[in-house]
Amino acid sequence: MDSSGEMSATSMVSIGTHRLAMSVTGPDRCSVTDPIVIVLTGAGDVASSYVALARLVSRFSRILLYDRSGLGASDAGKPGHPRPSAVAAVAELHMLLTNAGILPPLLLVGHSFGAIIAREYLHLYPGAVAGMVLCDPASERQSDYFKIPDPNIDAVMGNLNYAQVTGLRTDTVLTREEWRTRAADILRGMSNWEAEAACFKETCEMLAAKKQCTDQALGSKPLSVIRANSARDYERIYKKGVEVGNGTEEQRRAFRHLLDKWDDIDHMMKVEQLQLSSNSRLVHLLDCGHHVHLVQPDVLAEEIKWPRDFTHDEDHGGEKGEGPECCAKSCDAHTPAIQVTVGPWMEELTESE
Repeated sequence: MDSSGEMSATSMVSIGTHRLAMSVTGPDRCSVTDPIVIVLTGAGDVASSYVALARLVSRFSRILLYDRSGLGASDAGKPGHPRPSAVAAVAELHMLLTNAGILPPLLLVGHSFGAIIAREYLHLYPGAVAGMVLCDPASERQSDYFKIPDPNIDAVMGNLNYAQVTGLRTDTVLTREEWRTRAADILRGMSNWEAEAACFKETCEMLAAKKQCTDQALGSKPLSVIRANSARDYERIYKKGVEVGNGTEEQRRAFRHLLDKWDDIDHMMKVEQLQLSSNSRLVHLLDCGHHVHLVQPDVLAEEIKWPRDFTHDEDHGGEKGEGPECCAKSCDAHTPAIQVTVGPWMEELTESE
């Protein structure tokens, strides 16, 4: 279908067994090589969390937001519907795009668990993917280090409000009405969030078996990995939980032990994913927690713009690796660079592998 025929505003699209909610905004795609941005939300998260990002991205690109089955405004799957693994999410997304008449190329933007969905989509449809932005992404090794859910974290958190304790509610750029809409959408899909969490270990194992980082699955297509300061979120939860007396001493010690090694583990998992492409870069946000799209959507929008500009330059004979001005330097096509480009300091590290 011609890009001008793609849906705009919010629509309910049948995927055969039920319907998914989606919205497409932004300018019409100017050519058959012009990618559309596809946002893949984290576990239990919803399209309404990304309205601020969509406002920014729609100034320069077509962007699609959608809710997976049982989340947000989408229908729940019928009895017998596959468990909500990342592979099942890919099958749904592909059917959604097909039935909505949305053609490749696709620029996949995955946050947290959504990054695993993006990578599973890359595995099945590599030719459809023009580039990727992985925002504080989960990885295939996540379940090696983190329990989801973690009983020790849950005990210390108790009845604390995550958004209040971490500062997310104060720091978000969403309006009050947008926040309320998001909260209602998330609440409506709580059972599906629990089902996605229950599949997480299996999902990680399935992705690990594909050895995408070793095989450089994205080739030389542009990849941006954003590393947020998720450890800060949980340090705040730990501090407040202990302050109000939540959890046993043993549970607090276990939580503290995890926090003491959290940053090193997180760094390792983010850096490993740069190996997905020979044209990759890392953005490290020291002053932002896990929910980058709610607090600093401008940074995420800029990282979406970089691979779009890259593919546009290639189509028009431009130089590869031209990125936004915040970058230390362009990415070398032969030696992947890890670029720490946002925060009070900046340095460049070169990976030998």
